[in-house]
Amino acid sequence: MAIRCGKGHEHETVAEVRECYAVEQLLPSTMVLNPPATMVTVRSNKFGGNCVKCGHYVGEQEGRIERNASGKWDVFHLDGQCSEVPATPAPAVSFREDFKGIPAGHYATASLTGNDDYDFWRVDAPTEGKWAGRIFVKRVIGGKPEAPVRGATRHAALSAILFEGIEVCGMRYADELGACRNCNRHLTDELSRSRGYGPDCWGARA
Repeated sequence: MAIRCGKGHEHETVAEVRECYAVEQLLPSTMVLNPPATMVTVRSNKFGGNCVKCGHYVGEQEGRIERNASGKWDVFHLDGQCSEVPATPAPAVSFREDFKGIPAGHYATASLTGNDDYDFWRVDAPTEGKWAGRIFVKRVIGGKPEAPVRGATRHAALSAILFEGIEVCGMRYADELGACRNCNRHLTDELSRSRGYGPDCWGARA
């Protein structure tokens, strides 16, 4: 059954409705009302990733995507939003298994994009159930829900933690945010802040 959007267009799926509104948000109003014959639909990026053009990070639904020659989707900043500062690539890690040495917890690494001082991450490493042995990464964003990251961004985050050091990145998280590097609760006494762990998480390490 066709879905009619608020602009009077008919679409087959909800995704097409969202895409229709995304074009209106990204293009000047004069182009939406009088689109040129050669206008190409702009697809918003559902997931965050590094811009193919400048190498800096593009947040979820903050840029656009284009299908490349291999059939995969590349992420780009919107026109005029690419950073002029060259991105510093994270050091390569040869084997995926190397990431298994990173304990679950919270970490702060040097910014992957250069737009901030640090990037903040949550690493989950289940030991039981169907996801045992897998490593999941979320970006910690102030005032917003933690955002799962995948693909190249996940790889870059884990590589940066290994490159800078697990202990260094864990303590940096605690120092910068005043939060336990394990459970992310506030550290309210000097001893806990010096350890980087609250009393319960510190005791659990023994």
